[in-house]
Amino acid sequence: MARDSGYDGAVNEAAGRIRATVPENLVEKFAGRSGIKKENFIPCNITRCGEICAVDGSNVILLESGSMALALLRAAQTTFIEMERSRRSVTPLEFALIGPEDNNLDFPVLYTNCFGQPPGTTLSNEDRSKAAGVLRDTLEFWVTETMARELPEGALLLRDGPLRVSHASHDSVLGRILAACKGNGIGIAGISKRTAATWGGGHPLLPSVYALARSLSIGAPYWMKVDTGILDHAQFPQWQHGDMYIACLHPRAKSPLKIELPTGLSSDRAGEIMDRLASCSRDGRLPGYPYPLFDAHRTVVISEETAEKAKSDLIAGLARAGIDRQTYEILFGNYHDEFARY
Repeated sequence: MARDSGYDGAVNEAAGRIRATVPENLVEKFAGRSGIKKENFIPCNITRCGEICAVDGSNVILLESGSMALALLRAAQTTFIEMERSRRSVTPLEFALIGPEDNNLDFPVLYTNCFGQPPGTTLSNEDRSKAAGVLRDTLEFWVTETMARELPEGALLLRDGPLRVSHASHDSVLGRILAACKGNGIGIAGISKRTAATWGGGHPLLPSVYALARSLSIGAPYWMKVDTGILDHAQFPQWQHGDMYIACLHPRAKSPLKIELPTGLSSDRAGEIMDRLASCSRDGRLPGYPYPLFDAHRTVVISEETAEKAKSDLIAGLARAGIDRQTYEILFGNYHDEFARY
C-alpha cells in the first residue's frame, strides 16, 4: 500500500511540536531558569504511615441530547491505619440534569443538602463536562469536610486533586476544610497525577523536574518545593489554598506527582507529610502512588456495569413517566451507535 505523504507529514509535524516542549537540552534550560540545585531535592524517609484517609469522586454522562445531559456522580472515602483499611464509605449515586436551562437547577439543591445553605454562585450549564465536574466536586468537598471533622489528631487527609477550587461556591468550603485540619492537628495534601504547569513558554514541569533529578543522580523517593515564579502562569490564583511541590515517591514510580500542601507550611512539617506519602506508596501494583488514594479510586469509580444499570433504571423510569420509545430515541438516540454496527 502506498504511503500517504500528507498523513506522514502531519504525524511528523505533530511529533515535532510535542518534541519541542521537551527538547534535548531540557535539563540545561530548566536548571538555568529555575536555579534548582541538588540540595533543593529532599530525600524521603520511610516511616510509619499512621492513619491516612483518602477522598475521591467519579462522574459519567449517562444520557445526552442537543439540549440536555444527565450525569451520574458520587464520592467516597477510604481510611487506613498502618496500611490496613479501617473503614470505607460511598455516597449514594446522584443524578443531575445539565440543561436545558442556562443555569443548573440541581446544583443549589445538592449544595444545600451537603452544606446546609445555598451556594453563593450559580453553575452554568454551558460546558456540560465542567458542570458535571463541579457537581462531583461538591460531593467530594462534602465528604472531605466530614472527614476533616471526624479524623483524630495526627491523621493525614488526601484529596485527589489540588488544594484549589474551580468554582467560587467551593472556596469557602475548602477554607473551612483547611481550618478544621489545622485546628484538629490533621495533615492534608492534594495529590495530582498530572498538571498543566509549564515554564519557559510551554515546557511541562513534571518531566523537567524528573530529568533534572536524574541528571543530578537524585534517587527516589524525594520531594522539592516549587517556586511558582518560574511558571508560565497560575491557574485560578484567587482560589489557590496550597503551595506546590513535586515528589517522586518510589524508585520505580511511573511518574513524579504534583502535591499541594497548605500555604505557609514549615519545611519540617512538609517533610513529615512527604515521608508518610512515600511510606504508603510502596504497593507493587502502582509504586510511587499513595495506595489509599488508589483504593479510594477503585471504590468510587462508576464502572460500565454500574452506569448501564443506572441507565436501564432511568429508561424504565422515563417509560413510567410517559416517555415512549420513539420520543426517547429522538431525545437521546445516538446515530454513532448505529454506525458502529456496520
